[in-house]
Amino acid sequence: MAGWGDDPTLAELRTLVYEQGWRPVEVHDSTGGDTVVVDKDGERRTFSSDHIAFHRFVEGLREDFGV
Repeated sequence: MAGWGDDPTLAELRTLVYEQGWRPVEVHDSTGGDTVVVDKDGERRTFSSDHIAFHRFVEGLREDFGV
């Protein structure tokens, strides 16, 4: 797993979910990293990262959105 530094993937995902109204619809855990699928108005985007901050964020999405 990558370290605590900046993760541009996490920054983009966080913006989409909490500022632009995208909703997480799938979460997949893997030893190689986590993957989140978000949806807005039928459009889907997929984000993957092995960064530890991304993993922590994904854990929060599971709780906040029930995915």
